[in-house]
Amino acid sequence: MDKKFDIIHGLIDESRKIVLTTHLLPDGDAIGSELALYYYFLKKGKDANIINHNESPDHLRFLDDKNIIRRYRDRKEENDRIIAEADLIFVVDTNEYARLRSMEDSIRKSKAKKICIDHHLGLDSNGFDAYVTDPESPATSEILYDFICTDSPDFIDKRIADNLYAGIMTDTGSFRYPRTTEKTFRICAELIKKGTDPVHVYDMIYNNIPQDKVKLLARFIDSLTFHFKRTLVIGTVTMKDFKEFHSDVKDVEGFSSFLMTMKHIKAGFLIVELPDSCKISFRSKGEVRINEFAKKYGGGGHKNAAGATVENADIFELKDKLVRDYETFISAKR
Repeated sequence: MDKKFDIIHGLIDESRKIVLTTHLLPDGDAIGSELALYYYFLKKGKDANIINHNESPDHLRFLDDKNIIRRYRDRKEENDRIIAEADLIFVVDTNEYARLRSMEDSIRKSKAKKICIDHHLGLDSNGFDAYVTDPESPATSEILYDFICTDSPDFIDKRIADNLYAGIMTDTGSFRYPRTTEKTFRICAELIKKGTDPVHVYDMIYNNIPQDKVKLLARFIDSLTFHFKRTLVIGTVTMKDFKEFHSDVKDVEGFSSFLMTMKHIKAGFLIVELPDSCKISFRSKGEVRINEFAKKYGGGGHKNAAGATVENADIFELKDKLVRDYETFISAKR
């Protein structure tokens, strides 16, 4: 990995204008990775911009207190120009151009060299000039800690540490998911030495839930159905739900993880209705390789956490199909 880091450091040194982006519906690891790199690039004297398909979720906006992150569609022509003029583009916390959604075409057309730093399975290395991917890492932010430190640990100040810590904490489920290791805790200890307050970061992310989101969660819980001797749970969030509770898709962050808190549950699906598609979040426990099941819907991800988007689907017909396909899937594994 150090050799790949060296290649990427060399490309950074040769570049002046850098663009950072991540997947649609960015989570804590995506936002934390982008902002940590952004402030690192500023210290290196680079002209950097972060441009995303979606706006940041409310509970993560404290990390971007200077409003650095640009939403692509807000100033499309200007953002297209920034992307076209970039020397280097970093795609972080995803290895699929399709997950950039509205930005995919602009990013692909840019003549900039493209770098992927990620921790998911399924990288197509032909799409990038350089890459670092480690599916055994619990978070992209953990990889980036090593990446920055190979330049110099002195680059990591409190602001960068806060973002890396937020990314690691959220993607490990507050240090309870698989692949959380001794190294993870050692890195977080170093970030705390740099000034990160773990209590403050946790409170800002998890203890500031808007009341409308609580109501949306209650509606989601009411939608839950159980299947296969109550080992599979499926919940839905509809466009009607969003309208009633003045919410949108960013407010379902954490709903899929909630499914896995229930006793006896081996797999859980969250289906979210969007204007022209349905987004599915797949979760599982133990040896249920839910990323393999997600492939049936054009998705992918980790062994126990994956996602997919199905275009032009009726949410309730899709739910019925998921139940049928999952029965076939688990029967084949027996």
